[in-house]
Amino acid sequence: MGDARGRIAWTRRHMPVLASVAEEFSRTRPFDGLGIGLRIHLEPKTAVLINALIRGGAQVTALGNVGTTQFDTVAEIESWGCEVLDRPDDDAHSVSAHLEHMAAMGFDLLLDNGAELIVACIEAGRLPLGATEETTSGAFLLREQYAQRVGMPVIVINDSPLKSIVENKYGVGESVVDAVVSTTNISLHAKVVVVFGYGWCGRGVAQFAAGRGANILVVDPDPVKLLEAAMDGFGTASASEAARIGHVFITATGRDGVVDVDLIRQMRDGALLANAGHTDREITVSELKDAASASTLEPSLTRYEFGADKSVFVIADGQIVNLAAQGSRGNSIESMDLGFTLQARSLELLATHSKTLPLGPHPVPEAINHEVALAVLDAMRSA
Repeated sequence: MGDARGRIAWTRRHMPVLASVAEEFSRTRPFDGLGIGLRIHLEPKTAVLINALIRGGAQVTALGNVGTTQFDTVAEIESWGCEVLDRPDDDAHSVSAHLEHMAAMGFDLLLDNGAELIVACIEAGRLPLGATEETTSGAFLLREQYAQRVGMPVIVINDSPLKSIVENKYGVGESVVDAVVSTTNISLHAKVVVVFGYGWCGRGVAQFAAGRGANILVVDPDPVKLLEAAMDGFGTASASEAARIGHVFITATGRDGVVDVDLIRQMRDGALLANAGHTDREITVSELKDAASASTLEPSLTRYEFGADKSVFVIADGQIVNLAAQGSRGNSIESMDLGFTLQARSLELLATHSKTLPLGPHPVPEAINHEVALAVLDAMRSA
């Protein structure tokens, strides 16, 4: 626990904006008497956010994600009075049970990362005052499959231009490429890196991989995104074309089944696959396990052999690579200072003015974006 406490203190030192909000919350207590359910990766940066909510009066119950929860950090979080449901042997079945349990608890507010907790509460008929949703994949789920059933305001943090630029493009882009290189110890120079999805995360992955000498190919179903990628100086291709050319393949779409076994079969011997998206389903690893013989080379690197002449390699079982790969720590602390301040301010708004907000998913209000942007600029100038 001592090591975790030190890492959390180091992290807080580099999150001055959120630390300032936490000090304010300790005086204003916007969450007094409110229960907040969190579904988010549990590591030192999220610990700083949880601490801010607790200082604001919240009773917090948290559930992380299989493969990314840091249990020494969990022990420290629990010492603050936060209930954490994660267990080291959790699998998909136990996570579903945890979500059902949380849905039955009747929280006042939710902070979600993939919309699974929000959906569980909708299905259970236990709607809170409001919720925040962190991710692209969660926003897709709410807007496409639950559009008529979200009977509460949901502030989609991912819709904020601040998150798009600072956290997604720069935070995710940098940390994903770092994770791929550090896990494999390979150089990207002269390699063809195929990026699936040219949203903000994909833009960042392409930019940082190019900065390490890679040749970039972008795959996206939207021709407008392909044109943007071309204007940014990157190559574009269909998935099948890219499969035959690429050395490294990184998914960043927020969609399931982007890279399936049929596409993997078209890739060259030695192809390397990683996922930057929230879920572990962008690459169909479950199908890959049935189609090829698997062997673990490193804790976060698995070889899948189709025969004597064809193997591919997958990092972190297709889980979010910048958190699940051994030694990875996710986005930079400073980028998450911005992202989690957006979360804290949005939850504060839901706690105090939920009845004035429109039902369903909607973006972070402009006033919060402007306030947080100015605060981050001030922090950068005084660093």
